[in-house]
Amino acid sequence: MLGSLLVVTGVIVLSYIWWKNLRPRNFPPGPQGIPFLGNLPSLGATPAVKLLEWKCKYGDVFGWYNGRQPVVVLSDFNTIRRVLGEDSASGRINKRAFRNNHTSIPIGIGLLWSEGELWRTHRRFALSTLRSLGMGRNWMEDSIIMEVEGFCQALRETNRKPFDPKVHLTNSVSNVICALIFGKRFELTDPKFSKLTSLIADNLSLVRMEFLVRVLPFLMWFPNQVRGQIFKARQNETLIAEFMKARVREQDGIGGKQAVGYVSAYRKEQELQRTDGVENPLFTEIQLVGSLYDLFTAGTESTATTVRWTMVFMIENPEIMLKVQREIDETMGQKSVLTTAVRASLPYTEAVILEVQRCANVFPLSVPHRTRDDVQIDGYTIPKDTLILPNLASIHRDERWWKNPETFNPSRFLDEDGKLTRPNDAFAPFGIGKRACLGESLARTELFLFVANLLRCFTLELPEGKTLSHKDYHSSIVDSPLPFELIFLPRF
Repeated sequence: MLGSLLVVTGVIVLSYIWWKNLRPRNFPPGPQGIPFLGNLPSLGATPAVKLLEWKCKYGDVFGWYNGRQPVVVLSDFNTIRRVLGEDSASGRINKRAFRNNHTSIPIGIGLLWSEGELWRTHRRFALSTLRSLGMGRNWMEDSIIMEVEGFCQALRETNRKPFDPKVHLTNSVSNVICALIFGKRFELTDPKFSKLTSLIADNLSLVRMEFLVRVLPFLMWFPNQVRGQIFKARQNETLIAEFMKARVREQDGIGGKQAVGYVSAYRKEQELQRTDGVENPLFTEIQLVGSLYDLFTAGTESTATTVRWTMVFMIENPEIMLKVQREIDETMGQKSVLTTAVRASLPYTEAVILEVQRCANVFPLSVPHRTRDDVQIDGYTIPKDTLILPNLASIHRDERWWKNPETFNPSRFLDEDGKLTRPNDAFAPFGIGKRACLGESLARTELFLFVANLLRCFTLELPEGKTLSHKDYHSSIVDSPLPFELIFLPRF
């Protein structure tokens, strides 16, 4: 008995000493961790929920440790906007288990995970290129509507039988991105295309493993489940990179004025940036592959997952689904395909989409930032190389900005006359600051066209004996509903 008491006391003392020595001076308050693991074991299956609990206890700015890696969570909108507007907080994780200097897509490549001059150069290039290629223009809308109609036709062919829409929906949304970056689309039933989108979804679901390996690097030294998942993710990235390289070769083979899309624009920029026959090191082949990977991933997952969340919330709130359908019927009728031209005439439909984005929090913690220098935040000193997590899920549930934030209520986005109002500042489903989403305008257009036309064409029902709740989801860098089947009842 005495021996056990001494052991417990020793562990407590050593943990306290370890914690005090680890925590920098003037670092934000936060939960005490345990040696070597930090606070990782406390996060559980839904980290955003635990971080919300810690916010209530420690305030809008608090710190915790992923092993020995300091992490600061920001939960106040104004603080997030100020901090993420600075270059000093624009860094990315510079050590990843999925990627290193020898993997098919190296660390620090692309649009999402690059930083410094490489990131600034390619963010500017991507923004200007996507605009010039038609993001937000009529031909782009025509491409989206074609995918919407193809998706709805696939739902009709289910003949009112239970159906999981995930694969067809993901492929439909992916085709919009393919039109933009490759100038072509794929058949929804193409097995190679379906495999590609599933590989990307798999890797997004495995991102949490990276945090675990950073804490326990020895897990990569011997066979175990975590090591197997990391190797699986690396193999997935190799397959995705090969797909992207094949599409690049296709575009290069087209050549001349017939070539369209991001690839051809990149080739033209490479030539402009070439000096005395020497390639600009910022415009390399692997940077092109990494950029395509990020555009494809971000442009697919966020929109497709939000549409699936819409289905979940409509099942939970059938009276809201009926109200959307009534607005559509009275404004346009059932048989007319809805376009963005009628968007302003469907304020309640638009409000429902905004409320789904607020409640679903597809990217609850955005993509982690890293401080590139020491930073002062609300009187605290944040050391260089600290990870910064903007808690978007928290600000979307902040009672300082939202009345009854836990209630699904689209009317919060409407005025007294039923007209759409501008969302308040604390509405940030596409991120905040210098690294906010590149494709926000495209995503907003896609969401309206997919959701409005889906509910124009179908009433959603659960199969007999099944249940569906927004509280059941898989949490990683993306929060996505668990797999579900619905019955899609045609309305005409």
